Amino acid sequence: MHGNAALTPAWGRRKNGLWLIAAVIAAILLVAGFIAGPKARAATSPVTVSLTFDDSNADQMPAEQQMKTLGLHGTFYTVSGWVGLSSYLTLAQVQQIAADGNEIAGHTIQHPDLPTLAAAEQQREICNDRVNLLNWGFQVTDFAYPFADADTSETDASACGYNSARGLGDTRDPENDCPGCVYAEKLTNQPDKFYLRAPDEVDSTWTLAQMEAQVTNAQSHGGGWVILTYHHICSDIGNADCPADLSTTPAIFNAFTTWLAAQSANGITVKTVQQVIGGTVKAGVPVSPPAPAAAGVNALVDPGLTSTDSNTGFPACYQPGGWGTNTVAWGTSTSVPPGSPAGSQSQVLTVTNYSSGDAKLLPTMDLGACTPTVVPGNSYTVSVQYESTGTTQFALYYRTTFGNWVYWTSSPFFATASTWATATFTTPAVPAGANGVSFGLALIANGTLTTDDYSFVLPASGGSGATSAAAAVAGPVTSIQNQRTRWHSHLRLRIPGRGMINPGQRFALPEWPGPHAKSPT
Repeated sequence: MHGNAALTPAWGRRKNGLWLIAAVIAAILLVAGFIAGPKARAATSPVTVSLTFDDSNADQMPAEQQMKTLGLHGTFYTVSGWVGLSSYLTLAQVQQIAADGNEIAGHTIQHPDLPTLAAAEQQREICNDRVNLLNWGFQVTDFAYPFADADTSETDASACGYNSARGLGDTRDPENDCPGCVYAEKLTNQPDKFYLRAPDEVDSTWTLAQMEAQVTNAQSHGGGWVILTYHHICSDIGNADCPADLSTTPAIFNAFTTWLAAQSANGITVKTVQQVIGGTVKAGVPVSPPAPAAAGVNALVDPGLTSTDSNTGFPACYQPGGWGTNTVAWGTSTSVPPGSPAGSQSQVLTVTNYSSGDAKLLPTMDLGACTPTVVPGNSYTVSVQYESTGTTQFALYYRTTFGNWVYWTSSPFFATASTWATATFTTPAVPAGANGVSFGLALIANGTLTTDDYSFVLPASGGSGATSAAAAVAGPVTSIQNQRTRWHSHLRLRIPGRGMINPGQRFALPEWPGPHAKSPT
């Protein structure tokens, strides 16, 4: 007994020592990864998600109703000039979206690529869009840049009364387009509130798992603010009204929002942009178009087509347009009418495979930089020098004080002309509510139309147009190869005319994204 009793403390110390040694060895092996231990949970940080929707597409309405059933709210960046047009949300729908607790935010009047515009035109697009939305009764505090392309100075959104502006493509996304970027924007003290960082827009390549990972990856990398951008939520991916690069399906969207709504216990919340940014609703800042030209003065910019827009390949302040079933080719020629200014180039339009519609060159339909300002009640004289092997006529359009474009009227037909001739038309009285006019001499058959020396004049008393008798200058035709034209519907560039649209009917303008644009948004 005594011996055993004497040995007990020594054995106890040895056993304790062996357990200590074993514990140390196990810890070393565990760190080295040779034996399994309890699975460690990754550290997570709070994440706020904003669901944002661009362009006022009609297929966003069912998505909003899905969000409503889940108690989620989003930010709808609204192109005010598109509201109420075919395939876009109606004003009543936008009002319902707001009534359901969502934010209505700004996205310009006609969705132009802002850096390609003159400074005053950028301001009209941003400021007057906000004025339109305020006049509809919405509390408008936030903005998104079309094509994720900030205005030249990145100051206009603030000057127009916005509290923030969203970009795209500046955080990580499933395509790994920005591998060195952050996983999320900051929730507070953002580096630049007027270029909020967000991943590229959701498109048809994003899976449900990737949408969820966009959130959980941010959560495991410090948390922050994940701003997701949707354009179309539609099933017929790849069709004209459901472009693959701008769409996800209702099934994926519904599954993602259902998952998202259940994540609050995991530190994930959903807020509108306004709820994150805060700030007051400031007064609107309307920006007027230029004053109208005096009587007898040609109101057009560069009527002799002497300059070229590097973004489009067409004369600065002019754009092509057309509609219907036909094949169009554009070129330039140094063959110009008598008396044309030095440096003039005529525009050569060739139409083949004609079945319907027309094609034409017009002063750019904008909010005032290129479009001549008009006064309701006045009649104006339009004229173009032309040569043509096919039937032509003027198509005229007016801009409303809201910023929309409306088909107005068409002239009688003009005869073919093998030498330079003048097509002239006096407009009806400009209707009330109009403040700008554009026009084009349209080719409405197979053939070639060459144009130059465009004119838009408020006639002086007793004034009339005159044609110079000087000799014309001949030259070769050069094809316009680099037409950087794109339009948001992914359809053929359309400026409708008689036969497609009724007088007084609004339509959406084609878009002109420039070299700075990050993505078709």
